[in-house]
Amino acid sequence: MSDTIETIDILAKRVLAKVVLDDVQEVFQENYEAGVPLGTKAPLLLYIVNHGAINSEVPNTSFGSAVRCLKLVRRILTEDPRNVMVCSQKSKVIIDFELVLIVEYEDDTYDVLTLPKNLSSRLHYDALITKALVDDTVIDVNGVPVVQHQNLVKPYETLTMLTTDVNEYTNFEYTITIPLTSFDAVIRRCELTDPTLKSYILLCDLDYDVEVLDQHQVFTTSNDTMSIWTTMVDFSLFEDIIDKLAIDQDVQILGTPELVCCERD
Repeated sequence: MSDTIETIDILAKRVLAKVVLDDVQEVFQENYEAGVPLGTKAPLLLYIVNHGAINSEVPNTSFGSAVRCLKLVRRILTEDPRNVMVCSQKSKVIIDFELVLIVEYEDDTYDVLTLPKNLSSRLHYDALITKALVDDTVIDVNGVPVVQHQNLVKPYETLTMLTTDVNEYTNFEYTITIPLTSFDAVIRRCELTDPTLKSYILLCDLDYDVEVLDQHQVFTTSNDTMSIWTTMVDFSLFEDIIDKLAIDQDVQILGTPELVCCERD
């Protein structure tokens, strides 16, 4: 080990500013009034098909066994959280994920519910795929996912389901657009145009909330001739989001290197 003090040049990521968003509700649906979206959040309302219930002609007496409890097993990130700088004024964070849940029924049976893969609109019930239905304001009558918004309070948020076709919903995509004025320091224009500027997203303290409500008969045809019995369950997912903006920077310090390369004679 060398005892020589010298100037050491270190290349590091310098954090310019960060924002910490606590308990962000990432899974939600938008409130509506008289068919008009309000831009505010409500829990995602799931109509989970009762165990043993059958989609049959009305009147339908195949009630099945109602849901007793719903537990989150894991949240699967389908890719790393992404960030896009919007017009050097906003930081747009994108999180793609799936949810795996265990459903416990009152007859002591269990099932695995994967969201959004096992979701359907009420007019596209498929016994091979559908384990839960959602409102037409989440997946419309044509089977197309509807973008959910929170656009009354900054930072603005959206949640949608990515899809390849009807009843082929691959994952959720949650987006939050954070104004740079929300960060804990002012970023200069020269730093915003720095080609090494990157955003680093940290996710922590994942939590969820479940409320099992009443049983509900969902009509699965437009003329209400077929139906299936379900249990309504409110579900919300929460998480802390930390967004750090950083650039490459040379840092010079005085010190002694631990290892020194020595050329042999």
